[in-house]
Amino acid sequence: MTARICTVPNCGSPAASDFSPHCRRHKRTLRRHGAPDQSGVTKTELAPYLARIEARIARNPTNETWPLMEEIWASIVAEAGATASRRIGNRYERSAANEIVSIAQDVSPATVIATVLAMVLMWHDRPLRFRTDDALRVQIARRVRALSSRHVGLRYDHRTGQQVRIYREMTPKAAAILGRKLMTAFGAIGLRLADLDARDSKAATEAKQRLATAISQLQ
Repeated sequence: MTARICTVPNCGSPAASDFSPHCRRHKRTLRRHGAPDQSGVTKTELAPYLARIEARIARNPTNETWPLMEEIWASIVAEAGATASRRIGNRYERSAANEIVSIAQDVSPATVIATVLAMVLMWHDRPLRFRTDDALRVQIARRVRALSSRHVGLRYDHRTGQQVRIYREMTPKAAAILGRKLMTAFGAIGLRLADLDARDSKAATEAKQRLATAISQLQ
C-alpha cells in the first residue's frame, strides 16, 4: 500500500499508487471532469444562463452573428467528418471528431452554440465554479455532448428487473480537444454577450436609482 496521501485539500485518503498524486475517487473525478475537485455542471444549473442567451438572441433576431456562428460550427463539423474518416492520425483527435459528428447528427447548430455561450456566461459570472481552464473546457464538452442521446445506452439490472440508463464516457483527451475547439470558436463571442448583459444590468440599476431619487424629491 502506498504511503502517499491524495493532494486534494481536506481529502486525506491514500493515493491510488506511488505514482499518482490523487486517491482513486479524485483520480476518477479528474478523468471525468477535468480537475480532481471539479463537479459537473448540471442542466438545471445552466438553465438561467441559457435563458439569458435566448433572450439576447430574441432581442436581435436579424443580427448576422447567429448565422455566422452556425457557419463556424458547420466548418468544425466538416473538418471533424474528414478527421473521423481517416484511418491514420492522432487517435484522440479522431475520437473528438467522432463525438462532434455524433453531436451534429443529433442536435441543431443553434442549440449547440447557445449551450457553449451559456457556459461562457457562467464562467464569466462564476469563475470559481471551474477549478482550472482545463476543467472549464471539459465541462463545456460534457454539456454539449449531453445534448445528444447517442452516448446513452441501456443495461438490464438483474436486481431490480429494470432497464438502467448507462452513460458512455469520453476519454479525457477527447473531451479536452472538443472543449478547446468549442471555446476557441465561440468563447470570445460569449464574453462579449456577458459584457452586454453587464451593460444592461448597470443601465437598469441606474434607471431604478433615478426613479428613487425622483420619488424622494416629490412634494
